Amino acid sequence: MPKIIHKELSYQVRGVLLHVHNELGPNLPEPFYRDATALGLGKQDVRCEVEKSFEVYYRDARVGLYFVDIWIEDGKMLLELKVAPAILPLHRGQAISYLKVTDADLAIVVNFGAASLLDERFPNFLRDKVASFEWQEQPIAEELLYPELTNQLFQLLHRVHFELGPGFLHQVYRRATMVELEHCGLDYTYIEQLPIHYQGHYLGAQPVRLICVEDKVLLATVAVRQADEAMQAQLKARLRHLGLQLGLLANFHGTVLQIIPVRV
Repeated sequence: MPKIIHKELSYQVRGVLLHVHNELGPNLPEPFYRDATALGLGKQDVRCEVEKSFEVYYRDARVGLYFVDIWIEDGKMLLELKVAPAILPLHRGQAISYLKVTDADLAIVVNFGAASLLDERFPNFLRDKVASFEWQEQPIAEELLYPELTNQLFQLLHRVHFELGPGFLHQVYRRATMVELEHCGLDYTYIEQLPIHYQGHYLGAQPVRLICVEDKVLLATVAVRQADEAMQAQLKARLRHLGLQLGLLANFHGTVLQIIPVRV
């Protein structure tokens, strides 16, 4: 039988989580469960912090922040709270990502979205493992432009996803992508906003936060549940505005990176 990490503390924490679920019931917004759990832990003399911030690094460059739902006893464990029908592979992947960033001993994914409390434990075995990124060149569709550059971009985007994992905000992946572009020696321009015109009239400036690589390919790095047709149409409009022909919509939200080519 595997040894339970921080056994006594784990029992205390789970007792509080069960009591919160029993008292509040399922399917409230996450902040209610977060704050109730913090109150319950305090009554048990368990030290915790809510929304504790950690800096996220990629290739030793700071690329953003991550906020732990509940940080317990100086990193003996962290709680990642969810309100969903079940604990999903994405939630498990996020827990691994957060262990990398925080170096906590244990991550617990807690789901308050079902009739009974659901929780899964993830001990930090990452300290003893060094995973290396491996890439097999992908076949590029004939209709896509710049096959060599496109394959290089596919590779570096997959590396960013491999190193960071799921669970962070758009800007974390965007900044990490720019770090990787610099590492690969690729020229790029970061486009924060574009002027919007209609029939010769200036309507204003729109934030876009796009990356133009080698004056050829426009990268949109996002972290959304679904990169839908509206997002693809929007990227196509940006391509026309900039006089470019190929865009890549990279969605880092899931456990598998999704890259959607967009052509004009």
